[in-house]
Amino acid sequence: MSRKKSYSNKKSLGTRLKELRLSKKLTQQEFADTSGISQGYLANVEAGRYKPDGDILIRIANKFIINLDWLLTGEGEMEKAVGPPIIAEHQAPYTIPGAIPVRTIPVLGRVPAGFPDQVPVQEIIEYISCPDAQSGSYALIIKGDSMSPAIKDGDYVLFIPDGNINNGDVIVVNDEWGDSMIKRYRERDGDILLTSDNPEYPSFSPNEHYRIIGKVVGAWRKITV
Repeated sequence: MSRKKSYSNKKSLGTRLKELRLSKKLTQQEFADTSGISQGYLANVEAGRYKPDGDILIRIANKFIINLDWLLTGEGEMEKAVGPPIIAEHQAPYTIPGAIPVRTIPVLGRVPAGFPDQVPVQEIIEYISCPDAQSGSYALIIKGDSMSPAIKDGDYVLFIPDGNINNGDVIVVNDEWGDSMIKRYRERDGDILLTSDNPEYPSFSPNEHYRIIGKVVGAWRKITV
């Protein structure tokens, strides 16, 4: 009768993830695809340059039926008995009680000029997991309070590249310098206006150098537990 292996807690989280991947005889690309992350992100985690969020680790533990305590601390056995999935209670970073992350979304530092056909890896600052997110979604971290009170400084907004923009939609738009902003799209008497929900910010008509990137479909706020 074979015994399940235990591993030392002196090893790093990245080393344990690599051990898990090798035990499943998976390449980095295969493991990343199964885990809902990019191969480049996984390589950085294994090398110790990145530390993944708790919701990503929960998803990996569920996918491969392993002991989350071992993954987090190195204590105990790698494998766990088959049972109910680990619920992301108090660990998912968004105010959605009891949500189980199901799709990993890249968070962009800025929207690059070649978006969405080209997204350089250096523009991705992290990955988040959002329930029921549409395939092909991206996220930005909001700076400033021009769209408050609904969307505040530091919130994440989820958006999709979409040319079907309607009057009143909240959109992501790049200005003439390539900086990304969140505004509400308005059409008045044949003219386009970009407005803010915060009345302290004025509306303005974009010039020909502005580029609509996509439509905002959700917003989340990190909580501290």
